[in-house]
Amino acid sequence: MKQHILMTLMVLCLSWLSVAAQGNLTVSGLVMTEKGEPIIGATISVKEVPGKGVVSDLDGHFKLTDVEPGQTLSITYIGFKPYTQKIEKSDERLRIVLKEDLGDLNEVVVVGQGTQRKISVTGAITNVDAKDLHVPATSVSNMLGSRVPGIISVTRSGEPGNDYSQFWIRGISTFGANSSALVLIDGIEGDLNSLDPEDIESFSILKDASATAVYGTRGANGVVLVTTRRGKAGKLRIDGKINVNYSYSPRMPEFVNAYEYASLANEAAVSRGMDPIFNAVDMTLFKNGMDPDLHPDVDWHDVILKDHTWYQQAHFSASGGGQVARYYLSLGMLNKDGIFKQDSKYKDKDSNVKFRQYNFRANVDVNLTRTSVLTLGLETTIHDKNYPGYGDSSNDLWNACSTLTPITVPLIYSNGDFPAYGSNNNQISPYVLLNRTGYRQFYGNNTKLNLSFQKDLSIITKGLSTTLLFNFDSNSNLSERRTKWPALYYATQRKRSGELDLNKVRDYQSQQYSNDKYVDRKFYFEAHLNYDRLFGKDHRVGGLIHYYMSDYKSSGNTTLLDAIPKRYIGLSSRATYSYKDTYFIEGNLGYTGSEAFEKGHRFGLFPAISGGWIPTQYAAVRKLVPWLSYLKFRLSYGEVGNDRISGSRFPYLSLMGSGDSGPWQSGTGITESQVGSNNLRWEKAVKRNLGIDMKLFNERIDLTVDFYRDVRSGIYQQRASIPAEMGLASLPYANVGKMKSWGVDGHITYTQPFSPDAGMTLRANFTQSKNKVLQYEETVKSYPYQYTAGYTWGIQRGLVALGLFKDEEEIRNSPRQTFASDVLPGDIKYKDVNGDGVINYDDLIPLKYSNVPQIQYGFATEFYWKNWTLSVLFGGVSRVQYYVGGTGFVPFEQKETGNILKIVADQKNRWTAASFSGDPTTENANARFPRLSYGSNANSTIGSTFWLRDGSYLRLKNVQLTYTFNKSWLRKLYMTGASISLIGENLHLWDHGDKIFDPTQASGNGAAYPLQRVYTLQLNVSF
Repeated sequence: MKQHILMTLMVLCLSWLSVAAQGNLTVSGLVMTEKGEPIIGATISVKEVPGKGVVSDLDGHFKLTDVEPGQTLSITYIGFKPYTQKIEKSDERLRIVLKEDLGDLNEVVVVGQGTQRKISVTGAITNVDAKDLHVPATSVSNMLGSRVPGIISVTRSGEPGNDYSQFWIRGISTFGANSSALVLIDGIEGDLNSLDPEDIESFSILKDASATAVYGTRGANGVVLVTTRRGKAGKLRIDGKINVNYSYSPRMPEFVNAYEYASLANEAAVSRGMDPIFNAVDMTLFKNGMDPDLHPDVDWHDVILKDHTWYQQAHFSASGGGQVARYYLSLGMLNKDGIFKQDSKYKDKDSNVKFRQYNFRANVDVNLTRTSVLTLGLETTIHDKNYPGYGDSSNDLWNACSTLTPITVPLIYSNGDFPAYGSNNNQISPYVLLNRTGYRQFYGNNTKLNLSFQKDLSIITKGLSTTLLFNFDSNSNLSERRTKWPALYYATQRKRSGELDLNKVRDYQSQQYSNDKYVDRKFYFEAHLNYDRLFGKDHRVGGLIHYYMSDYKSSGNTTLLDAIPKRYIGLSSRATYSYKDTYFIEGNLGYTGSEAFEKGHRFGLFPAISGGWIPTQYAAVRKLVPWLSYLKFRLSYGEVGNDRISGSRFPYLSLMGSGDSGPWQSGTGITESQVGSNNLRWEKAVKRNLGIDMKLFNERIDLTVDFYRDVRSGIYQQRASIPAEMGLASLPYANVGKMKSWGVDGHITYTQPFSPDAGMTLRANFTQSKNKVLQYEETVKSYPYQYTAGYTWGIQRGLVALGLFKDEEEIRNSPRQTFASDVLPGDIKYKDVNGDGVINYDDLIPLKYSNVPQIQYGFATEFYWKNWTLSVLFGGVSRVQYYVGGTGFVPFEQKETGNILKIVADQKNRWTAASFSGDPTTENANARFPRLSYGSNANSTIGSTFWLRDGSYLRLKNVQLTYTFNKSWLRKLYMTGASISLIGENLHLWDHGDKIFDPTQASGNGAAYPLQRVYTLQLNVSF
């Protein structure tokens, strides 16, 4: 009995000791910022035991004892977000990372050569939330239009590897050699099309002179600033994203079949007084398909195109670090196939259009001391493209589909020979182009290495710091061609024996190999000194001195002059002052050197000044207008420069070279090859900007609007007014052009929470950009409206169509039209603009808009409820026009070639003489196509408002439905986050055109790889 009592007491004692040991936990570790800097004086307390806590020491360390299991540590520090962590066991190696709590006054944004508090920014800068760019897309450039105010963009192709958008900041402001924006990725010139969106940490658009002046000549057309993600102190974090995409062409032209084509050809010929092209036997054979060699019926789209294609996209990253070093590593992959359908008999060599892109990035930050940081950035992008052997894009395939009719040639002749109408690519069967010409491969590799050193110089004076940056950038490309051609034939009849009478149009060519190689390299160095300090509580002073230099060489430079390294050097500065965060003033100065000008004139000075005022900082204003949470006015004025001259590096030099000489150019000698252009100066832009920022109703509404005006003078042009009698070898350049642009851009956001786990956000943005050419070097014109000056750059020009002629009497009573020898009822009637009684090229006038939109806008909404999020984005453009026409659109322009659109076969769409149809109603004055012609008829094809289309549209760009999994469930799988999304892109289109092609591609005959409609299943996971 005593033994049992003793054992019981021992068990109870051990249990008590175990419980006592569990309640005597020890917790210690380090409190630091996301940059690994120790936080001194952070409060670490036990939430369940008031008064129990410690403060981190000079190294950020702390230690707490007698913590019970299940209790919660609370870590707080002024200027940082509170952090809590539940304690289950002793841990003496805790690493606690506090995130900065940036209120509206201290929120930091990226500006030129550094960062500023958002409240102090006086220039026109748009900051884009990086998460808005984390959507499935081939390129970041495709995401900007209708998402970012101040951006005008167009996408002309859906071809893998070429499906990028061209964009301009605040539209086109010059007709000179360079109208594109400067793109800087981590401070280095880069390509948005090669950047994986998942690597983006921040994204800013610098639009006015105040914001871009520190970049000198490089920032003349605006600047895009991208910073990539970097490691943050804390435990290892692994993120992954996998996309599976289903893609197809929502708009494809439909062409007539063989019988419809032959019927329309006869109508076109007979209506112009010609004999029918096809007799009754031909028509019967086209209809019953009994002679596929000489009377084929081929749908070329059906032959070479798939209904859809699949492609994949993935991105993986790992980040973390501690007090000494932080790291971010990422790997991205994009795998896209074209929609072309290769014949399975020839798949031993893949000739389909393919695009592969691989991205690798490594960003490492090391704290060398408490005041110095060394950063290393390595980026490698690999492109791998595949094309059929005939060329480096799919354009000829689309052109061949538009050129070859259903009856031009069969797929393959019955004897096994391959057909072709001619030897040009657009006259060869697209089936042959895709399957029997071999293949081409393009390999490209871009590597960037960034080495940066940042030093806090507060030991000299508080707020002073310096940064040194060196970059090495190299491209290497290899283009390989393995081309071959089968013998190609064309038959128009049969021999007496019944065999095809074949004429060879192209000889057989066995497979041949050739390649091109290209390499370049660029060195870039910059150093800047930053100063930012608050004196007392009211006066904040900032400054920047920045120096950069670059050196570029390329294997593409093959002449003695071009082989000289291209170098730039520049010095810029910025000074800022604010008083009580209410009044702001900023001055910028850029001083840049260029090789384009002669000695003594190579450097340009470009100043800019801006100011801001926030009246809502006054208590009286807040009391008077309580619903106005924030109001800020911004005003800027400045100059920027441009030195880019198309096709010439040293235009001020007079050059000599070998050329024809002697009587009748019969010999070879030394001759002048370039006439030097003296007194060239910088092309300058004077930019003005007025901006207003507002927040209303407790910041439920956030509004920004900017009004701007740019005047670009001294634009480089080759002189056009010098007579040929002067005998100049080349026309010299001069600063003779001038152009102005103006407009408005802005955005508005409305946020409405319904409950703690439900809410809605509405967003809209708008950009309008107009321009006008003020001075343009050109030859003397007969009429004022024929000059380029005075009109929008690139404005569509043409005749004014007045409809279709009703009858011969109307033709006799109208001015004589000179484009065709015989004008008939149903032909297009034009306006006599100059009133001379004759319609000719002197009557071509500027119309209304160009093929680049003046207005681009977008509006979006996002709903969230518990774990579900639904977002919808619409985007549109306005004030844009394009011409339709050419082979494959205008019927029978090239007689035997040129496919015919299905809409032409619909009688209500074309004008047909009653004498042919037997029905007077077919003489439709509102028809979309005039009286048909078999062969070229300039009266019907010349550019006019008859063929001009409104390019405005509204597109449902993106719909995304996301479900985020509960973290409590994910912890069981050792995951910190996971979500799954269903995403649709380019889901619907409302436009005013012919609705055959996408309006961004409809210019001409629309022969381009169509923009795709894409459905994506996306999985995001975090560990």
